[in-house]
Amino acid sequence: MRRPIQTHSTERDGKRYIWYTERLWELAKDLPEYDADVERFEELDRDCWFGEGRTPNIREVADHCRRINEADPRIPVIINDNGRLMDGGHRLARALLEGRKTVKAVRFEEMPEPDEIEEL
Repeated sequence: MRRPIQTHSTERDGKRYIWYTERLWELAKDLPEYDADVERFEELDRDCWFGEGRTPNIREVADHCRRINEADPRIPVIINDNGRLMDGGHRLARALLEGRKTVKAVRFEEMPEPDEIEEL
């Protein structure tokens, strides 16, 4: 079975901007790595996985637990030009669970063009 395309999206000005995660990895591969403070990420206290107003079921939580356990801490998280997380939530969660103070990160200084734009 083919895995669904993983994406990052953000909403602004009545539109949803969508980036394909695999393309983000390719675009970010030559960006300089640095250590980012784990606690700096607002996403630690936001629902980035399940959808606002929706309660996940046990199977969905277990799937994310598996992905957190399997996350490779050597791969940097990807941060956008505003300092927000674009990719790496499971790696960030693993760092938090392991008590690490920092996580490897790369940051776009200029945002790449999105792969899709949807009207809301």
